[in-house]
Amino acid sequence: MTNTETVRCSRCGKDVTYHYHPVNHGKQLLLSVVTLGLWLPVWLCQAFCPTKLCDQCNGPIW
Repeated sequence: MTNTETVRCSRCGKDVTYHYHPVNHGKQLLLSVVTLGLWLPVWLCQAFCPTKLCDQCNGPIW
């Protein structure tokens, strides 16, 4: 999903729109089961604190 708000990308140095990478919950569930729950904190961080990704260079926006 692309946002219409613009932010300054630290990687390409432009004012750009951004998007979030969707979380594959099936894959995250499988990883959590296989690692006996050790992957659960990573899954929660990905679900509740997604990283903004630049629409121009596809790099993370800090």
